[in-house]
Amino acid sequence: MDKTKLTLRNVNVLFANLEDEGFGRSLTIDATDDSVKKQITEWVKTNKIGKTSPGVPNFKEYEGRKQYALKISDFTQFAGLDGLTKENLGFGATVSLIANAFEYDNKFGKGVSGSLSAVAIEKRASTGADADLAELLGKAPDEVVPMPTDDDAPISLDSIPF
Repeated sequence: MDKTKLTLRNVNVLFANLEDEGFGRSLTIDATDDSVKKQITEWVKTNKIGKTSPGVPNFKEYEGRKQYALKISDFTQFAGLDGLTKENLGFGATVSLIANAFEYDNKFGKGVSGSLSAVAIEKRASTGADADLAELLGKAPDEVVPMPTDDDAPISLDSIPF
């Protein structure tokens, strides 16, 4: 097993910072679940990830939820099920992901960091429009009658050219 790789399945997205607005791009996931928190903690500790406290994960807490942010690089690949795209990421989306630890030595310093390699978008973020659409569809007729096609047209033997 590659210890530089973190694989998480079916995790919930809390924030998706897809555009760099001065703080970099990242995907913040819900790490409240003990198994998710444990996997992240082991990955960070094993690879000594971090600038100020190498090997100690930088979990944040907000409204009783543990959060962990994973960096998005220029090489991060996104794929969505059923036509989903990275624009469907946001609070409430469900993803599976792989992040990799890597060493760096540049003008900003030297150490080990981690970034997302691949993100599979399994369920899109929910919006108020979802509730509105469900309301409309909830009031739709129970039986939807398909549109007629040429196959449904009556056959006239007079229209056959022989």
